[in-house]
Amino acid sequence: MVGATLPGGYRVVRPLARGAVATVYLAFDRRGTPYALKVFPKGMDARADREWRVGRGLNHPHVNPVLERLTVAERPAVLLAYAPGARLSDWRLAHPDRPFLPVFRQLLSALAHLHQKGLVHRDVKPENLLVSERGVARLIDFDLSGPKNERLARARLGTLAYLSPEETRGAPPSPASDVYSAGIVLYWGLFGELPFVGSPREVIEAHRHAEVRPPEGAAPPAELWAYLTRLLAKDPKKRYPDARTALKALPPEETSGGRHALRQA
Repeated sequence: MVGATLPGGYRVVRPLARGAVATVYLAFDRRGTPYALKVFPKGMDARADREWRVGRGLNHPHVNPVLERLTVAERPAVLLAYAPGARLSDWRLAHPDRPFLPVFRQLLSALAHLHQKGLVHRDVKPENLLVSERGVARLIDFDLSGPKNERLARARLGTLAYLSPEETRGAPPSPASDVYSAGIVLYWGLFGELPFVGSPREVIEAHRHAEVRPPEGAAPPAELWAYLTRLLAKDPKKRYPDARTALKALPPEETSGGRHALRQA
């Protein structure tokens, strides 16, 4: 793949990232403009088609553009805008004391754009948000995304640690499902750990039944904790119904600094 020249004159330079399914490569056009090329394994045309179908209809500063559907060496692929930066999981490790709420606000803004179009992301997690050194975030990976309340096979569920309780029961995802997943991201970003850990069965049961608690020694501000627990309500009817509503309710950024601001002295 590296060194190949694609239709349209895009030259593949090197791998950028490898996910559970696809590999993303850095490519340049003839004018030297960088792009990201996401290549799926053979036989996964439906995933590439879905990413193209969903992504081409999105236009938002915090959503990474999906530009073209391609076939590369007989494998399905999509051409994406190149977003400089690191996945949120890596960015947070590199910047543990930078405030997290500004990045989270951008995530909610991106999700609100999808929800207003009747779409859900279905796989909201730190690995699916790219953040630049300046803290500008872009939501990526739409190959599981689609219309709200769409039923898909269980094999196409999102990532277990961030999955909503209703999705663990096989219910079709709604915007409130994305809100729950975003709540897990917020918990992780504030405290540096996940609220529910263990075996897959233990995590599923925790999503369904366990009360969310702050880590030992943490003292989150009351307003921020109340907001977070509503994001993570077990009943989707008790959550914010969509990201736009959650964004409006987000507490002021001065409520939380870095992780250590949430720890007791």
